Amino acid sequence: MRKNIILSLALLLVLVTAISAAAKTSSSKSTKYQRTNGDITSIDATAQTFTLKHGKETSTFKTDGSTKYRGLGKTISFSDLKVGDNVRVSYTKTGTDKTAARIDVLHGKKS
Repeated sequence: MRKNIILSLALLLVLVTAISAAAKTSSSKSTKYQRTNGDITSIDATAQTFTLKHGKETSTFKTDGSTKYRGLGKTISFSDLKVGDNVRVSYTKTGTDKTAARIDVLHGKKS
């Protein structure tokens, strides 16, 4: 009888640990991406940021080493972005900071 109780408690401990680990993994993967598009109005190459205008709204986006860039069906880099490019940005928001996860140039600078 005592052996069964100890075995049951051990099994319960394993289950609680597994559920806890699964909850932590699930919450760390739940990054919420937002998306916007518009024209680039300014670029700061030193800070690796750019400002986007969508309608009457402007937003500044940070980039980092994990930001992905695409343009005309190929991989590009931050230095390929130009003022006037129409882009779609997928980003995360932390407080007031917006960090671009992916930038797609939809079409180049307007004439």
